[in-house]
Amino acid sequence: MKKNILYLTLVFSLFAFQLSAQLNKCGVTVSMGAQIQEQMIQNRIEMRDYVSTRNAVTYVPVRFFLVAESNGTARISEEIGLAGLCHLNNNYADQNIQFYLKEFKYVNNSHIYDNSLSNAGFNALRSQIFGKYNAINIFLADEAGENGTAAYYQPPASGPNRNDWILSGQTEADNFEVLAHEVGHYFNLNHTFYGWESSGGWNLSDHGNPVGFNSPSGLANEFADGSNCVDAGDMICDTPADYMFPFNGSDGCTYSMNVKDPTGELISPDLTNFMNYGSCDEDDYHFTPMQKDEIQNSLNSSSRNYLPKDYTPNLAQVESLPTLLSPQQLQTIETYNSVPLEWTAVPNAESYFVEVINTSGGTNRYTVSDTQMTLTDLEPESNYFWSVIGYSEYSTCQVNPGNKIFKTGSDLVSDTNEIPQLKEWMVQPNPVNAGEVLNVVVESTKGLTLDISLSTITGQLISMKKDQEFANGISFYEIDTFGIPAGMYLVSLRTANGVETKRISIL
Repeated sequence: MKKNILYLTLVFSLFAFQLSAQLNKCGVTVSMGAQIQEQMIQNRIEMRDYVSTRNAVTYVPVRFFLVAESNGTARISEEIGLAGLCHLNNNYADQNIQFYLKEFKYVNNSHIYDNSLSNAGFNALRSQIFGKYNAINIFLADEAGENGTAAYYQPPASGPNRNDWILSGQTEADNFEVLAHEVGHYFNLNHTFYGWESSGGWNLSDHGNPVGFNSPSGLANEFADGSNCVDAGDMICDTPADYMFPFNGSDGCTYSMNVKDPTGELISPDLTNFMNYGSCDEDDYHFTPMQKDEIQNSLNSSSRNYLPKDYTPNLAQVESLPTLLSPQQLQTIETYNSVPLEWTAVPNAESYFVEVINTSGGTNRYTVSDTQMTLTDLEPESNYFWSVIGYSEYSTCQVNPGNKIFKTGSDLVSDTNEIPQLKEWMVQPNPVNAGEVLNVVVESTKGLTLDISLSTITGQLISMKKDQEFANGISFYEIDTFGIPAGMYLVSLRTANGVETKRISIL
């Protein structure tokens, strides 16, 4: 049964074909395809005698890198990753392969965000994935590259120069077929029209009819009868001969031309294959049996040993939406820097995605594990829509949630209620580099006991140490920032008589 897809909107439905036709261009080139093909051949040799376990599902972790500009603005939304993961699970379900969310990582780099195919973008990507080969690494950026590139897979999959990542533009990542196509490349499948990538597709004036024995890149063209399929085209014999026919002379999904192979036989390419460039309905797409064999070869080969295959996520489905409790519809909140949100728990949800949209422009997004949070970064006297969806590491499919609107007031809530015995305190260094230690320096007029916490600016608690004893005079306390994403945070000291808070920045 097909699952509902996160945030499918009427506008998307009206223009789905147009977007796919215009933007469904993979950035995998002929030279990149040669690396993919080499790995496929290695996999075939290595896995020749391998017998897979019948009907056993392999659960594959996915790490999404959500990319923003270098200044942290315009970050790609978590919801795009959740929707993309949902589509992947639908499209690979018949292969006993399912995917689950390992984590979101947050990257601030304009080279990756705007044009990752540049030298600067490539180098930035390599630095980001260093030491992170325990999941499929998928970057979500504004654009995959110039000239309408929707997404691409970057080989090779193994060896000293291994890259092995996927990058998708945000417009395409939650399209039902784009990530399935790129994950196909990740599992060492080439385009069904391999060798024609640089041509823009067959046309009579440039390529003739019949076509020549070699593709525009000099590789052997596959014959219509498949007699040379082992050595030509994508080297997979149950994908028919194809010279790249994305849209010209067809309705976008059904081939309707009369192109002949080098021997003069009419070809009949399949535009509904995931590794082609067709523009079809979701139910029309497929991988062939031999493509599925190659996917299994890749998944179980030594080049994919880094993927943990013995973990089964919680498979319980998240099937309902939370009820938004507070603020209520059209409610006015007296403050703007301390606005509590609350919603009901959703069965089987492990996390919640919260989106808060300023009607005057600007969107704040949060992922939290609780059913409540406090917003501290809103504008005074502004109208906001807010919505919440629940998800788990495996269940990421949800319909478009309802939202409510509230208005902030002009009152400012101080985040400090002074602690009488506390003469002075500071947090240094500020900003601090991720992974380094934050030093909390406390000067008190007498001994006191403090609870020390680190939380996000939205109020989500990261760490808490209760009943820490401080002597009269100057004392020190350390907070480890290892594993904490870059961003703004709050360090709070609390007693029964008061609380004091300082903002810090982790780079």
